[in-house]
Amino acid sequence: MPIFGPRTGHKALFEEVCRFVALDTKTKKLLQSVIDKYQMPQPVKIFIEPETLMRALSDPDFEEENSDLQKLYDAWFIEKSPAGKKK
Repeated sequence: MPIFGPRTGHKALFEEVCRFVALDTKTKKLLQSVIDKYQMPQPVKIFIEPETLMRALSDPDFEEENSDLQKLYDAWFIEKSPAGKKK
């Protein structure tokens, strides 16, 4: 199965990356909420640019989701040592 299917566009790419990294529905919906709130024209950038998650972490609108956002931020953007511990 190819990584990217026949659909095109930024939203389709976001959907494909979500599938590729096996995000659960709850996490995907949370990311979509962040993307919608900040009107990201290229939503897939949420996976590679930490600024959007950092912004959401300090946004009162995402207070209830803060721990989930922090887990994503840590998993994606905090450098790990070879032993798996944060540097």
